[in-house]
Amino acid sequence: MPYANSHGLNIYYEVHEPADNDTAATLILAHGMGGNAAIWFNQLAYFCDRYRIVTFDHRYFARSTCDADAFDPALFTHDIIAVMDAAAVEHGIFICQSMGGWTGSQMAIRHAERVDALVMSHTPGVFEHPSAVNDRRAVTDQVSRPGSRFSSAALSADYPTKDPVGAVLYHQISSFNGIDPAVIPRKIGEARLGVNTDSLDRYEVPTLFITANKDILFPPTYIEALARTVPGAIFSNLGDAGHSSYFEIPALFNQRVEQFIASL
Repeated sequence: MPYANSHGLNIYYEVHEPADNDTAATLILAHGMGGNAAIWFNQLAYFCDRYRIVTFDHRYFARSTCDADAFDPALFTHDIIAVMDAAAVEHGIFICQSMGGWTGSQMAIRHAERVDALVMSHTPGVFEHPSAVNDRRAVTDQVSRPGSRFSSAALSADYPTKDPVGAVLYHQISSFNGIDPAVIPRKIGEARLGVNTDSLDRYEVPTLFITANKDILFPPTYIEALARTVPGAIFSNLGDAGHSSYFEIPALFNQRVEQFIASL
């Protein structure tokens, strides 16, 4: 299993090559708090014949194990650059879910030369603006407490009824992380990584914000308001899904991402 070393920590990653790997663009998939590299199976199956795909476990998650004290979102860019260098990837299209948005948005702001485009799925990342307001305390409370049975704040409330197998699978993949859920929002808050989008007058990374109607963590009104403040960004609401549209309605999610890539 390949690992990249970042600040003394081994970051697990995978590279999936298409048959024609000389011309294929690279997709870098950054998972959220409920996932790890394995959570992207729907995207891997859909995109793997046309794109080079890099998946990885964020520090503290699954195979990138470390103490909770070493979970530092300020190091996310160091971690993914270490992975990209180890995998000989100069640049790529970042597709980021929830917590993964803190990886992709920091890369787009600080290392734009390595980011061809950015998909922000159900996440503000480090982007902030006074016109876009969300209840951070409510988010912290919702993600810090476990759901009942196979429910989760990361899924729409009716998803376990509509797709009980999918709800169990999401729970099982998440269970491999071995994390304390309360650590993530606390550490993100303590890192103070927010960037006021009014300061991004030179921002040129093509950016797509994706959301869905039943996201209770980062509601679509919040994400839409934030997207309006990011230079050149576009916004897409996929409708009937919760915080994890990439998992709940993967066909629609994948099609929307591919449309965005085709427009670049």
